[in-house]
Amino acid sequence: MKFSNQLVLLFTALLLINCSKKEDVCHIHGTVVDTDTESVILVRPYEDLTEPAIEIPAIDGKFEYTAHIENPESYQLFLGKAKETRTGQFTLIFLENTDINITVHSEENFDKNTVEGGQLNKEYKTINDEYNTKLKSLNQEETKLKEEGNYRTKAFLDADKLMSTDKNTWLKKLDSLRRLNQEYTPEGKAFNEKVSKVIESRIKWAENNPSSIVSYYLLLENVINQDIIDVNKTYKLYEKLSNNFPNHPYNEVALNLIKGKSIKAGKKFIDFTAPDLNGNPITLSTQIEGKVALLDLWATWCAPCIAKSKTMVPVYNDYKDKGFTVIGVAREKDNTKRLTE
Repeated sequence: MKFSNQLVLLFTALLLINCSKKEDVCHIHGTVVDTDTESVILVRPYEDLTEPAIEIPAIDGKFEYTAHIENPESYQLFLGKAKETRTGQFTLIFLENTDINITVHSEENFDKNTVEGGQLNKEYKTINDEYNTKLKSLNQEETKLKEEGNYRTKAFLDADKLMSTDKNTWLKKLDSLRRLNQEYTPEGKAFNEKVSKVIESRIKWAENNPSSIVSYYLLLENVINQDIIDVNKTYKLYEKLSNNFPNHPYNEVALNLIKGKSIKAGKKFIDFTAPDLNGNPITLSTQIEGKVALLDLWATWCAPCIAKSKTMVPVYNDYKDKGFTVIGVAREKDNTKRLTE
């Protein structure tokens, strides 16, 4: 009897150990529907193209991924073809140490993708479903305003017609109208206010739930997507979240993003170092000290960026001997041949 009890205790101990091990990993069970993709990739939303993606092979319509997640966080799931560009349709998922079931459709049907498993995915789905329901209603209102010609001003619509014939003039006129706050009609401005309130509702949820990593993602999302933010309000939320998650990689990312939004006319720039075409590290401050400098951010795939950059060539030629310089920063990876074209 004693031996039997020992066996029961041993079996129970082994069962507990196995359960513990199972709970200590994230196990993704994936199914691919109506697409012949050979893989899916997972990318952190804040990472650039230089960071490696997690590529998971899809075999016979199934894919599996297992890993221990030190810090639960969000990932964007793309079809494998987006590995290099990381553009196109994606589904947001939160990885934590639990079983997660994912169904992935073809890119044109990505809105049918499903993610089940984990408290974080459940929280995000609830928030996002409510958000998308509100946006759907607003999209219908926006369509009606545009059809009736009541969304953007006549001046803006007239300027927009120049896009196909004179891109430089088109860009200048649109930029001028935006600076003068003359892009939208009164009805358009009222509509945009409604959209802003819907977007702000996500941040309010984050403020009310600072113990969830979903809130931290919503903060990052807001800082990345919004051109203008309330820096003080955002920093206060960041302090709460970083205190609740002291060792999370989001802390450094969020702080850098908020600092970036803090840049204002007349204030000191944020220095940085990046490689040139030959791979040599170049520090911004060493190139612009004592000069008036224009920082030109562009990419070979961004036509408006290139058009704007070309307008600066004559300006540079006129003033390069008078203390003016232009520093171009391109978001490229590996293949930099097009930068010299």
